[in-house]
Amino acid sequence: MIEYYSQNKKEEKLTKLQEYSKKGWINVTNPTDEEIDSLVKKFNLSKNNLIDGLDIHENPRFEIDEKKIYIYLTAPTEKISPEYDCSFLIVYSNDLFMTISKHPLEIIEKLLNIKRKSETFSFSRNLLKILFLISRMFELSVRKIIKEIKKNKKDLNKLTNNDIAKLIQEEDKLNQYISSFGAIIQTYHRILREKTIKLFKKDEEIIEDLIIDLNETLTLCKYALKSISNMRDYYSTKLSNDLNKKVTLLTIFTIFLTIPTLVAGIYGMNITLPLQTYPNILAILGFLVFGIWALLFFILKTFKVI
Repeated sequence: MIEYYSQNKKEEKLTKLQEYSKKGWINVTNPTDEEIDSLVKKFNLSKNNLIDGLDIHENPRFEIDEKKIYIYLTAPTEKISPEYDCSFLIVYSNDLFMTISKHPLEIIEKLLNIKRKSETFSFSRNLLKILFLISRMFELSVRKIIKEIKKNKKDLNKLTNNDIAKLIQEEDKLNQYISSFGAIIQTYHRILREKTIKLFKKDEEIIEDLIIDLNETLTLCKYALKSISNMRDYYSTKLSNDLNKKVTLLTIFTIFLTIPTLVAGIYGMNITLPLQTYPNILAILGFLVFGIWALLFFILKTFKVI
């Protein structure tokens, strides 16, 4: 699907157009082979680069080919199970601004819904908004995870299997984020270094701030991963200790149950035994069992088994 957008000074949001405008934005989502071929032919693009842009696992990077700039980026998403982020492509030149993705992404929706100042659509400003949204979306997602971690850390003894399963999912998400951060940060640096994209001094300073924000978010990711790892270790140790206590309790119960069974078994044999003809033998054997139990309980208590 190919969509065209633009904006004039009288509008606060982008307007969808019926056809291509040189001063507008082309948004391409899950294009067919015919649509890719038409884009390649119409705008003199690299077909291989466009196909790479449809790979949701493509690494962020910056390329220049035939005076066209191809910027591969990654943004968080919750629309593609079981993925937590997805790559997309920005094609940039003096007369072209195009985004290409395999799936409809939240970052594109946010970009379309941003209220803008009454100004003409600007390629560089739109690129800057995308870079800002990527940084902001990653930060918000990581802070949400950290908030959940702190909530669970308040009372570790109340952790359940569902809590641990959720934390493991968050751990997987953080690992995916970390695997993307390094390449995203390098791509931001490359955008600053390359003079093919004309940026104002203020815009360059904003990108530098975004790089700092991404590095801080990366640090938060590592902190969150360490916290989750510690919580999993604690939960595993707690389960092991609880299991050992239950096994110990069942073993003691078995031992105590064995004593009267043993005494009854001995006096149930068809042999001559002491006091077997005594009228109160049952009471005597009962006192004997309770005496052995008391002695055994004292020994276990002394050695802190129970």
